[in-house]
Amino acid sequence: MNQQPIGLYLHIPFCMSKCPYCDFCSYPRPSTELMEAYTEELARRIHEAGERYRGPSGPGKWTDEYLSSLRPVDTVYFGGGTPSLLSTRCFRRLMGAIHASFNLLPDAEITVEANPAAVSVECAMVWHTCGVNRVSMGAQSAQEDELKTLGRLHRWEDVVETVGLLRNVGIENINLDFMLGIPHQTPATLADTLTRALSLEPTHMSAYTLMLEEGTPFYRRGRAALGLPADEDAADEQAVDLWKQACATLREAGYEHYEISNFAREGFRSRHNFHTWQCRDYLGIGVAAHSCMDGVRFGQSRDLEAFLRGEDITEFTEVLTPADREAEYVMLALRLSDGISEEEFSERFGEDFWHKYGDACIPFLQGGFLRREEGRVFLTESGMPVSNTVIAALI
Repeated sequence: MNQQPIGLYLHIPFCMSKCPYCDFCSYPRPSTELMEAYTEELARRIHEAGERYRGPSGPGKWTDEYLSSLRPVDTVYFGGGTPSLLSTRCFRRLMGAIHASFNLLPDAEITVEANPAAVSVECAMVWHTCGVNRVSMGAQSAQEDELKTLGRLHRWEDVVETVGLLRNVGIENINLDFMLGIPHQTPATLADTLTRALSLEPTHMSAYTLMLEEGTPFYRRGRAALGLPADEDAADEQAVDLWKQACATLREAGYEHYEISNFAREGFRSRHNFHTWQCRDYLGIGVAAHSCMDGVRFGQSRDLEAFLRGEDITEFTEVLTPADREAEYVMLALRLSDGISEEEFSERFGEDFWHKYGDACIPFLQGGFLRREEGRVFLTESGMPVSNTVIAALI
């Protein structure tokens, strides 16, 4: 049994309201009874997963031998939805289930996603007491009109207040998410948003481009009604310009641009996301949660009612072939500023990276989209916006 540490993801599919651009699995305005029922079933499935993935042990459930057989966990991520909607009782219940079912390592990164308008002092104190040491907030913008366009319920003042509240209870590691390509967003409004965000001194920042996802209200309204460029190429060019502006501003402020959309102060990279980016095992529990464990990728459906009935909601299972694993490694490693380590590639796959992929890399090296340096191959800043094209050419 593989006893390498895993990342644990818990999906909390509840929100105060459904944002018009969001295609994540979430259900707005849940009742207290529904969230409590979901918590109990989620806790049951955490215990079930702990038993499934633990190593062999002798008699006696709480012996040292048994405890050492539990699968180690070095990151926990409460995602959603809006996990900060959970009551403190529900949150304690889930953390108790994790501790009883897995070997939660002492230095584990424990993250909760939060809406800036949904964090109380009591909630923050309980998080801290339970071991939460990182909070990720969907700030999106500091402009009131942009927040209104996005259907967000919070104000920028809520972000400021929540950051202060979290620090007061001892949670210092705070990520702020921002959106690029918001209707009517300009370089000037983005500059103001970034200036206000930097004044809060977050340890981590993420900048994602607005996508019109099929099935969402934004998708149905269309580009013209939203005030976005009608031409997709023009929209993409505009989004890239805003992304470059964000990159330059955050680098100048001392943030490491370590992944296409992510920036961190030294020592504050998102450890949980690295389970995915470095092709390490991660286990997702809850509706719509995905996993990759011991060479098998699988995902759960969005069927909340079936989940609450205790039914198996596995939607797909895929056993990864060696070729699948290699392609995934190349794709995900190139998202990182560290890029592909030729030595690590050889250790993982028993082949020489440059011998196999060099011919495909050369045009992008010559075009300034890739760089090869000190045994690594990585995207340049010019290459990051066209990463999909580069990756497709390689794999």
